[in-house]
Amino acid sequence: MASKLTSREKNLLLLCVAVLVLMAGMILAKQFLDRRAVALEKIVTLQRQKAENDGWAKEQPFWDKRRAWLAAKMPATESLGRAQGQLLEDIQNEALEWGIVAEQPSLPPLSTTPNPAYREVTVSVRLRGDQATVLSWLATLQSPEKFQAVRELQIEIDTRAREKTPQVICNLALARCCKPETGMCATPSHLP
Repeated sequence: MASKLTSREKNLLLLCVAVLVLMAGMILAKQFLDRRAVALEKIVTLQRQKAENDGWAKEQPFWDKRRAWLAAKMPATESLGRAQGQLLEDIQNEALEWGIVAEQPSLPPLSTTPNPAYREVTVSVRLRGDQATVLSWLATLQSPEKFQAVRELQIEIDTRAREKTPQVICNLALARCCKPETGMCATPSHLP
């Protein structure tokens, strides 16, 4: 025997169904809002990335020109050890031309650079000479055209010197960069 629902039971049933529908709607709304927040965050990140990429794209001719210059001018040789020896010889010869005494040369161990675009060799040497001459010569060492950079420099007045002009002692560490194609570097042919 089936009995009919009273109006109170019908109201309670409708209320239960309404609560279930409301709960399902709230769960779906929360999922939608969470997904929307993630999507909006991703959109903001992508817009920032696009703006950055647009900036790089505008500068591409500048960087292409620089990349072509590096490809044409950056030196190369058969071995890093030979390149390091060549750099030391160049420093000693230049110092001699300037009337500067080069002492205690050392060849630090060869290491790899974190940048795959170039390799680097470094030499260290102690120099003695007239203060003005040493400073003038040091100013000529670091330049993009020579692919050289001063890595370490310590200068002190030589208090034991007997010359009338001020004398200095200089500890210098100089690095030279080269192409990665052969993995080596040397003095470019257009440099002294």
